[in-house]
Amino acid sequence: MPLKKGQLVDVHIEDVAFKGKGVAKVDDLVIFVPRAIPGDVCQIRIVKKKSSYAEGKILSLLSPSKDRIEVTCSHAHECGGCTWQHVQMDAQRNAKTKIVRDSIQRTAGLDPSIVQPIIGGDDHLGYRNKMEYSFGDRRWLSDEEIASGKPLESHGVFAGLHAPGRFDRILNLQECHLQSNPSWKIVDAVRSWCQSHDIPAWSPVKQRGWMKHCLIRKGETTDQWLVNLVTASEDTSMMEPLKEHLLTTFPDITTFIWTINDSTGPTKLHHKEIVLHGPGYIEENLGDVCFRIRPMTFFQTNSRQARVLYDVAKAYVEQSRSQLGDESINTLLDLYCGIGSISQYMHHLAKKCVGIELNEQSVQEAIENAKRNQISNVSYVTGDALEWTKRDDWQATVGTPNVIITDPPRAGMHPDLVTFLKERPSPVMVYISCDPMTLARDLSQLKETYEIRSVQPVDMFPQTYHIENVCLLHRKTS
Repeated sequence: MPLKKGQLVDVHIEDVAFKGKGVAKVDDLVIFVPRAIPGDVCQIRIVKKKSSYAEGKILSLLSPSKDRIEVTCSHAHECGGCTWQHVQMDAQRNAKTKIVRDSIQRTAGLDPSIVQPIIGGDDHLGYRNKMEYSFGDRRWLSDEEIASGKPLESHGVFAGLHAPGRFDRILNLQECHLQSNPSWKIVDAVRSWCQSHDIPAWSPVKQRGWMKHCLIRKGETTDQWLVNLVTASEDTSMMEPLKEHLLTTFPDITTFIWTINDSTGPTKLHHKEIVLHGPGYIEENLGDVCFRIRPMTFFQTNSRQARVLYDVAKAYVEQSRSQLGDESINTLLDLYCGIGSISQYMHHLAKKCVGIELNEQSVQEAIENAKRNQISNVSYVTGDALEWTKRDDWQATVGTPNVIITDPPRAGMHPDLVTFLKERPSPVMVYISCDPMTLARDLSQLKETYEIRSVQPVDMFPQTYHIENVCLLHRKTS
């Protein structure tokens, strides 16, 4: 009998799919089950039924997998920040390697053996150098709380992460282990201050309130801390005593920034930024290169593994010198360059490095970082990478790169940019990706003129299904 929505069924989890969902089969119908892992036997409720697949929700674990472990955080089963915290670390990494290999084989049509075992780090918790917490006037109530029948406080000042899929509800955290101390203690102090001083949290439904976000960044190599509070309006009478309280309570804060965001929508753009303490930035070192990081600066969120990631990319370039023949690397092109972290980290490999980045502020920061690091062979231009390929001054600005490094956002490269790179292949390309599906999609096109030599996953985000990959491509000789 075909499964129906709402039906209860016992399943054995056989596999794991991208985005970390467990995979079961009933009468050859694939069922995706969030937070289930291979080896689990569980009773689920069918919550979605399509012709080719279904989705289920765990009601009870009948027999847990041998890879299940006790979680560290009391919110792990409902929070979206650590969806794999209940999975043993070796099992997490094996699953990630398998996910990449499956994507490379199914979507790109490549031999999965080119995917190397994932490189993990020592820090399984507390590894993030950036966390952004939201404030709200409504909190998320769990199924267990609702079923308890107890009186529940659902309106007030709450802080944490948005409940999955709900922009209007805050998962009111009492702990968070993604960033090291005193990160969560700072957020808790802001929440307590707002509660005791009648400072309202922002309500996206009612379009009123004051406290919106708390962004915390840490320089792992410098032990510098940046705190950025985002409010709906500029009210010094509320901010000044809160600032003094935080700076007195947490002397580790090296810079404190106040952002006023009067937008009523979910956008994080702001119209005013005020530095209330310190220089307005923190610094982070990658090897012998130092970068200044401000609230909106893009920087890899796991500093220790970022160096591992860049070392893999650098090694790929160094290993590819035979592909260049007698040529030296005259030009290294850095697409989606951000603040120039990749090109400056490996600037010594090329005579000239050119970075292209859409965000104008990031380009300015890249230029400033290069000056401070006394790196003279890098230059940066503002613009969309695809649009630059259509400009008349492309050749004069970029030349003919020997090596291309591309690090696009999660959506991957624009199809027209992939076509351009495919039709004008450089001898060597290094593709850094944070999504194995879009990487595989782009490789399915690039393989026409490139030989895909190796894919190296790097575990930048333990306790989650997210995977960073570094891929080496060589131009085909025929």
